[in-house]
Amino acid sequence: MVRRDSLVRNKDRLADMEKFISVVKSNPNENRKEIFLDIFKFDEEEFEMMMFFGMFNLNNDIVSLEEQLTNMRLLDFENFIKEELELLHKEYQSNRTVEFELFILDENDDFVISKLNGVSAFTDWNGRMCFAILPEENVRSTIKSVVTHEYHHHWRISALGLKEDGETLLDRMVLEGLAEHFVMVRLGDEYLGPYKDALSETQAKTIWESTYRKHINDKGTTTDIYMFGSDDMDVPFWGGYSIGFYLIKWFLNKNKDLSIKDLTLVPSNKFIE
Repeated sequence: MVRRDSLVRNKDRLADMEKFISVVKSNPNENRKEIFLDIFKFDEEEFEMMMFFGMFNLNNDIVSLEEQLTNMRLLDFENFIKEELELLHKEYQSNRTVEFELFILDENDDFVISKLNGVSAFTDWNGRMCFAILPEENVRSTIKSVVTHEYHHHWRISALGLKEDGETLLDRMVLEGLAEHFVMVRLGDEYLGPYKDALSETQAKTIWESTYRKHINDKGTTTDIYMFGSDDMDVPFWGGYSIGFYLIKWFLNKNKDLSIKDLTLVPSNKFIE
């Protein structure tokens, strides 16, 4: 039996950040990427993933990075995330320990700051969650929303034993749609992310039938276009996220008595029958 105090574990990336800053200040002419990889114990793939999700720029002004780290500690976002995850794990139990890592967001990442209110995150197939967050008080409610969204990914992946190599476009859309419905059920409409509103319900129905339905069994990186959008292919921005939300909504219209716990265990294909 897993002890309750080990249900949520945090890898202390802020301590790594402090060490990184210290080493860079002592060795200003050394390669910052090499310093980072050594301290954070990242391989190249992990590094590229975190940069994609908005982690701080290694070459940013070191004084600015130090100020951001100080602010992150003062805001105590690390404990805030841990407490939220503990509440979620208690109410919606997973068969895996929850692990998370907190990074400072690049202060010049205009996309994450303007579109996602300063909070970027992902959950990997082992259930590990990574957050890149702007250290400002006004993002706290967004953190609560994103933590809830990411926990649902962890919960569904672990409950159904989902694997990356078998994931289809439909699986991705359902995973994202369910996570936003989970946010809505637990926290309310005001905590929903921006994805649903990328399309109106009428637009979602039209594009689902004209474009997405024929690609539901696509796998791999080709599905990114349908999730994130592509002007070149006339696929709407965040289209897969928005349609995923509506797929769950349409399913619930026919299955009104299902709880969020029931929905979490429903295989993806059932949502389009």
